[in-house]
Amino acid sequence: FGLAALTAPVTLYWNLGTEPPTLDPALGTDTTSILVIEQLFLGLTDFNDETMEIVPELATSWEVSEDGLVWAFHMRKDVYWTDGTPVTAHDIEYGVKRTCDPATASDYAYVLYIIKGAKEVNTGEISDLNHIGVKAIDDYTIQFALNQPAGYFPAIAGMWVARPVPKWTIEKYGEKWTEPENIVTNGSYLLIKWAHEDELIMEKNPDYFDADNVQIEKVHCVMVS
Repeated sequence: FGLAALTAPVTLYWNLGTEPPTLDPALGTDTTSILVIEQLFLGLTDFNDETMEIVPELATSWEVSEDGLVWAFHMRKDVYWTDGTPVTAHDIEYGVKRTCDPATASDYAYVLYIIKGAKEVNTGEISDLNHIGVKAIDDYTIQFALNQPAGYFPAIAGMWVARPVPKWTIEKYGEKWTEPENIVTNGSYLLIKWAHEDELIMEKNPDYFDADNVQIEKVHCVMVS
Protein backbone atom coordinates (compact mmCIF):
# COMPACT_ATOMS: atom_id res chain seq x y z
CA PHE A 1 0.00 0.00 0.00
CA GLY A 2 1.65 3.24 -1.09
CA LEU A 3 0.29 6.79 -1.19
CA ALA A 4 1.87 10.12 -2.04
CA ALA A 5 3.81 11.76 0.78
CA LEU A 6 1.62 12.06 3.85
CA THR A 7 2.56 13.64 7.14
CA ALA A 8 0.30 12.04 9.75
CA PRO A 9 0.20 8.24 10.18
CA VAL A 10 -2.54 6.85 7.96
CA THR A 11 -4.92 4.02 8.83
CA LEU A 12 -6.75 2.35 5.96
CA TYR A 13 -10.15 0.90 6.81
CA TRP A 14 -10.90 -1.94 4.43
CA ASN A 15 -13.97 -4.15 4.23
CA LEU A 16 -12.84 -7.59 3.11
CA GLY A 17 -16.48 -8.66 2.90
CA THR A 18 -15.67 -12.08 4.31
CA GLU A 19 -13.27 -13.98 6.55
CA PRO A 20 -10.05 -14.94 4.72
CA PRO A 21 -10.26 -18.76 4.52
CA THR A 22 -6.47 -18.98 4.99
CA LEU A 23 -3.29 -16.93 5.35
CA ASP A 24 -1.12 -19.87 4.28
CA PRO A 25 0.52 -19.04 0.91
CA ALA A 26 0.32 -22.69 -0.17
CA LEU A 27 -3.43 -22.81 0.42
CA GLY A 28 -4.71 -19.46 -0.84
CA THR A 29 -7.19 -19.73 -3.72
CA ASP A 30 -9.58 -16.83 -3.13
CA THR A 31 -9.04 -13.10 -3.61
CA THR A 32 -9.56 -12.25 0.08
CA SER A 33 -6.86 -14.63 1.30
CA ILE A 34 -4.45 -13.63 -1.46
CA LEU A 35 -4.90 -9.90 -0.84
CA VAL A 36 -3.79 -10.38 2.78
CA ILE A 37 -1.06 -12.93 1.93
CA GLU A 38 0.40 -10.39 -0.52
CA GLN A 39 0.95 -7.93 2.35
CA LEU A 40 2.53 -10.50 4.69
CA PHE A 41 4.78 -12.59 2.43
CA LEU A 42 7.23 -11.44 -0.25
CA GLY A 43 7.88 -13.29 -3.50
CA LEU A 44 10.96 -13.52 -5.69
CA THR A 45 9.26 -11.17 -8.15
CA ASP A 46 6.31 -8.80 -8.20
CA PHE A 47 4.15 -7.00 -10.76
CA ASN A 48 4.49 -3.28 -11.34
CA ASP A 49 0.90 -2.10 -10.77
CA GLU A 50 1.13 0.52 -13.53
CA THR A 51 3.06 -1.27 -16.28
CA MET A 52 2.22 -4.87 -15.23
CA GLU A 53 5.86 -5.71 -15.88
CA ILE A 54 7.69 -8.25 -13.71
CA VAL A 55 9.99 -6.48 -11.25
CA PRO A 56 12.41 -7.79 -8.61
CA GLU A 57 11.19 -8.24 -5.03
CA LEU A 58 13.17 -10.82 -3.03
CA ALA A 59 15.24 -11.42 -6.15
CA THR A 60 17.78 -8.83 -7.29
CA SER A 61 18.39 -10.48 -10.66
CA TRP A 62 17.92 -13.75 -12.51
CA GLU A 63 19.21 -15.59 -15.53
CA VAL A 64 18.20 -18.58 -17.61
CA SER A 65 20.31 -21.26 -19.28
CA GLU A 66 20.69 -21.27 -23.07
CA ASP A 67 18.23 -24.14 -23.42
CA GLY A 68 15.66 -22.23 -21.32
CA LEU A 69 15.32 -25.05 -18.79
CA VAL A 70 17.26 -23.78 -15.76
CA TRP A 71 16.54 -20.48 -14.01
CA ALA A 72 18.68 -19.02 -11.22
CA PHE A 73 17.45 -16.18 -9.01
CA HIS A 74 19.86 -14.13 -6.88
CA MET A 75 18.28 -12.83 -3.69
CA ARG A 76 18.54 -9.78 -1.47
CA LYS A 77 20.50 -10.29 1.73
CA ASP A 78 18.64 -7.67 3.79
CA VAL A 79 15.28 -9.39 4.23
CA TYR A 80 14.31 -10.93 7.56
CA TRP A 81 11.49 -12.92 9.05
CA THR A 82 9.65 -11.19 11.88
CA ASP A 83 11.55 -13.35 14.38
CA GLY A 84 14.85 -11.92 13.09
CA THR A 85 15.89 -14.93 11.01
CA PRO A 86 17.25 -14.06 7.52
CA VAL A 87 15.03 -15.01 4.57
CA THR A 88 17.07 -17.37 2.41
CA ALA A 89 16.85 -19.55 -0.69
CA HIS A 90 16.28 -22.53 1.62
CA ASP A 91 12.95 -20.98 2.68
CA ILE A 92 11.87 -20.80 -0.96
CA GLU A 93 12.97 -24.37 -1.65
CA TYR A 94 10.94 -25.49 1.36
CA GLY A 95 7.93 -23.40 0.34
CA VAL A 96 7.81 -24.77 -3.20
CA LYS A 97 8.26 -28.37 -2.05
CA ARG A 98 5.61 -27.90 0.63
CA THR A 99 3.10 -26.57 -1.91
CA CYS A 100 3.74 -29.59 -4.15
CA ASP A 101 3.58 -32.08 -1.27
CA PRO A 102 0.22 -33.89 -1.57
CA ALA A 103 -0.04 -33.78 2.25
CA THR A 104 -0.39 -29.98 2.05
CA ALA A 105 -3.43 -30.35 -0.24
CA SER A 106 -2.76 -27.13 -2.16
CA ASP A 107 -5.47 -26.51 -4.77
CA TYR A 108 -3.09 -24.31 -6.77
CA ALA A 109 -0.06 -26.63 -6.76
CA TYR A 110 -0.69 -27.26 -10.47
CA VAL A 111 0.57 -23.72 -11.17
CA LEU A 112 4.05 -25.10 -10.37
CA TYR A 113 3.80 -28.11 -12.72
CA ILE A 114 6.16 -26.34 -15.14
CA ILE A 115 8.87 -27.20 -12.56
CA LYS A 116 10.48 -30.56 -13.17
CA GLY A 117 9.02 -33.28 -10.95
CA ALA A 118 6.35 -31.05 -9.38
CA LYS A 119 3.41 -32.83 -11.02
CA GLU A 120 4.75 -36.33 -10.31
CA VAL A 121 5.20 -35.51 -6.62
CA ASN A 122 1.93 -33.61 -6.28
CA THR A 123 -0.12 -36.40 -7.84
CA GLY A 124 1.57 -39.04 -5.68
CA GLU A 125 3.38 -40.77 -8.54
CA ILE A 126 6.70 -40.05 -6.79
CA SER A 127 6.96 -39.62 -3.01
CA ASP A 128 10.43 -38.04 -2.76
CA LEU A 129 10.12 -34.24 -2.48
CA ASN A 130 13.74 -33.94 -3.60
CA HIS A 131 12.58 -35.06 -7.04
CA ILE A 132 11.18 -31.53 -7.50
CA GLY A 133 13.43 -29.26 -9.57
CA VAL A 134 14.01 -26.54 -6.99
CA LYS A 135 17.29 -26.19 -5.11
CA ALA A 136 19.03 -23.63 -2.92
CA ILE A 137 22.48 -23.41 -4.55
CA ASP A 138 23.61 -21.30 -1.61
CA ASP A 139 21.85 -19.15 1.01
CA TYR A 140 20.89 -16.48 -1.52
CA THR A 141 20.64 -18.31 -4.86
CA ILE A 142 17.63 -20.43 -5.77
CA GLN A 143 17.60 -22.59 -8.89
CA PHE A 144 14.64 -24.07 -10.76
CA ALA A 145 14.76 -26.84 -13.38
CA LEU A 146 11.79 -26.78 -15.76
CA ASN A 147 10.10 -29.39 -17.93
CA GLN A 148 10.17 -27.08 -20.93
CA PRO A 149 11.30 -23.54 -21.70
CA ALA A 150 8.94 -20.91 -20.25
CA GLY A 151 9.80 -17.26 -20.75
CA TYR A 152 7.01 -16.37 -18.32
CA PHE A 153 8.60 -18.29 -15.44
CA PRO A 154 9.69 -15.18 -13.46
CA ALA A 155 5.96 -14.42 -13.06
CA ILE A 156 5.31 -17.95 -11.74
CA ALA A 157 8.28 -17.63 -9.36
CA GLY A 158 6.62 -14.64 -7.71
CA MET A 159 3.22 -16.25 -7.14
CA TRP A 160 2.00 -16.87 -3.60
CA VAL A 161 2.30 -20.67 -3.98
CA ALA A 162 6.06 -20.23 -4.54
CA ARG A 163 6.68 -17.90 -1.58
CA PRO A 164 9.20 -18.65 1.13
CA VAL A 165 7.54 -19.85 4.34
CA PRO A 166 9.03 -20.45 7.82
CA LYS A 167 9.62 -24.19 8.15
CA TRP A 168 10.40 -24.03 11.88
CA THR A 169 7.12 -22.28 12.68
CA ILE A 170 5.03 -24.57 10.48
CA GLU A 171 6.61 -27.68 12.02
CA LYS A 172 6.02 -26.33 15.53
CA TYR A 173 2.41 -25.17 15.19
CA GLY A 174 1.02 -27.18 12.26
CA GLU A 175 -2.28 -25.81 10.94
CA LYS A 176 -2.23 -23.14 13.67
CA TRP A 177 0.97 -21.53 12.34
CA THR A 178 -0.94 -18.63 10.74
CA GLU A 179 -2.66 -17.57 13.97
CA PRO A 180 -1.45 -14.09 15.07
CA GLU A 181 0.31 -15.44 18.17
CA ASN A 182 2.30 -17.94 16.06
CA ILE A 183 2.76 -16.49 12.59
CA VAL A 184 6.18 -15.46 11.27
CA THR A 185 6.11 -13.31 8.12
CA ASN A 186 8.50 -11.25 5.99
CA GLY A 187 6.33 -8.77 4.08
CA SER A 188 5.62 -5.06 4.12
CA TYR A 189 3.05 -5.54 6.90
CA LEU A 190 2.82 -7.44 10.19
CA LEU A 191 -0.28 -9.34 11.29
CA ILE A 192 -1.25 -7.73 14.61
CA LYS A 193 -4.72 -9.13 15.17
CA TRP A 194 -7.01 -11.67 13.54
CA ALA A 195 -10.32 -12.01 15.33
CA HIS A 196 -11.98 -14.59 13.14
CA GLU A 197 -15.19 -13.51 11.37
CA ASP A 198 -14.73 -10.02 12.87
CA GLU A 199 -11.56 -8.04 12.12
CA LEU A 200 -7.97 -8.34 10.96
CA ILE A 201 -5.34 -5.69 11.66
CA MET A 202 -1.98 -5.26 9.94
CA GLU A 203 0.70 -2.70 10.75
CA LYS A 204 3.62 -1.51 8.66
CA ASN A 205 6.71 -3.67 9.10
CA PRO A 206 9.51 -1.29 10.21
CA ASP A 207 12.12 -3.86 9.14
CA TYR A 208 10.78 -4.19 5.57
CA PHE A 209 13.59 -3.20 3.19
CA ASP A 210 11.37 -0.70 1.32
CA ALA A 211 9.55 0.59 4.42
CA ASP A 212 10.22 4.23 3.48
CA ASN A 213 7.83 3.84 0.56
CA VAL A 214 5.05 2.25 2.62
CA GLN A 215 2.86 5.23 3.47
CA ILE A 216 -0.06 3.50 5.19
CA GLU A 217 0.82 2.76 8.82
CA LYS A 218 -2.09 0.48 9.68
CA VAL A 219 -4.65 -1.55 7.73
CA HIS A 220 -7.82 -2.28 9.69
CA CYS A 221 -9.87 -4.92 7.89
CA VAL A 222 -13.47 -5.70 8.75
CA MET A 223 -15.60 -8.53 7.38
CA VAL A 224 -19.03 -7.14 6.64
CA SER A 225 -20.85 -8.93 3.84
